[in-house]
Amino acid sequence: MSQHLSQEIKDFARSLGFDPVKIVRAEKLSDAGSYYESWLAKGYGADMEYLKKDSEKRYTPEKMLPGAKSIIMLGLNYYKKDKEFGENFRIAKYAQGRDYHKVITAKLKKFGKFLEEISGTPHSHFTPLSKSYVDFGPVMERAYAQKASLGFIGKNACVITREYGSFMFLSEIITTLDLTPDEPTKWQGKCGSCTRCVDICPTRAIKPDRTIDSNLCIAYLTIENRGAIPEELRPKIGNWLFGCDLCQDVCPHNVRAKPTHVEDFQSIPVAQQNLSLAQILSIETDDEFTHLFAGTPIMRAKRRGLIRNACVVAGNLKLLDLLPQLRKLAQSDDAMIAEHAQWSIEAITTSTSSPRPPSSHSHSEPL
Repeated sequence: MSQHLSQEIKDFARSLGFDPVKIVRAEKLSDAGSYYESWLAKGYGADMEYLKKDSEKRYTPEKMLPGAKSIIMLGLNYYKKDKEFGENFRIAKYAQGRDYHKVITAKLKKFGKFLEEISGTPHSHFTPLSKSYVDFGPVMERAYAQKASLGFIGKNACVITREYGSFMFLSEIITTLDLTPDEPTKWQGKCGSCTRCVDICPTRAIKPDRTIDSNLCIAYLTIENRGAIPEELRPKIGNWLFGCDLCQDVCPHNVRAKPTHVEDFQSIPVAQQNLSLAQILSIETDDEFTHLFAGTPIMRAKRRGLIRNACVVAGNLKLLDLLPQLRKLAQSDDAMIAEHAQWSIEAITTSTSSPRPPSSHSHSEPL
C-alpha cells in the first residue's frame, strides 16, 4: 500500500508540473546540522538573524511536524536564457519572472488537498497531515534533496541534478504518511577537481570546501542586505543589479540545463520590459516601486535597496548620462542612498577610461 501510495503521489506531483520528485525518510540529519551550526558560528550567515532562530528545526523534521515520517522533495526547473536589459545590467534568472514563492505555493496547496483525499485523513490544525515549504521555512532543503538523491550539493552550494543542472527551485512536503522512500540512484554526481565556480566569484564568497560566506556573496549584498554595500566590494558587483548567476553559469553540469516549461518563469513582466537604470533611479515612492515589481522576487530588495544597487551598477558601468540623476540622489534624505549615489558619481567622474555608451547592447553569453 505504501509503495502504491508513493507512486500516486509522484504521478500527481508531475501532473502539477514538478520536474524531479523524490521521497525520503523524515530523519534528523545530524551531520548536516553540525555543519550548519558551524557555518552560523563562523558568521557566514551575515546579518540574516532568522537563520539562527530555532536552528535545530532545520534538520529535525519531528520539530516541525510531530509524527513526521516522510518528506516529499520537489524540484521545478526555471532555466531560461538571460534577458538583456538597456544598459547591459543583469538580474539573476530566477528573478526574471513571477515570484516562485507564489507559483509553487499554489501548487503545494493543491498537493496538500490531494494528500488528504488519497489518505482519507482530513486536515486538522491540531494534528496536521503535512506541512509544506518553499524557501521560507526552517528546512535544510538542499541536504534533504541530496539525501533523497534528487541531486548533489556542488561547491557553489547549489543542488545539481542530473537532468536539469542547478537552475532548480526546491520545495518540500513533510508528512506523517509512511511512504516508500526512493533508493539511492546510481548517478552520484560530483564536482571533482573543477573549481570554475570558486574561481569566477568576484568577491571570493565561495570557499573551496563548499562553504559560502554570505558577507561576500553578491546575491546577499544586493538582495537580503538592508544596509550599505561595503565600499571595497562595490566594484566587484559589476553589472549585477539583483542577485548573481556567475557560479551557475560556469558550472559544467549546466550544459544539461533545459528551458523551463513554466509560463510564469518564461516571460518578463510587462512593467519591467525595456527597464533601464534611469527608470530605477527615478523611483521616488514605494507605490511606484510596487507598480513596477509587484509579484516578482525583486520586491525582496525593497525600493531603497534596488536604488542602492542601481547606483553601484551605474558607477561600475561608467554611465555618464546618469550623472544628473545621481547628483539628485546624492542630496537624498536617505543617507544610504545619498552615500551610494556619491560613490557612483566619483566612480564615473574620476575614471580614466572612456565612458561606456549607455545604450550598449553588447552582451557576453553565460560562460
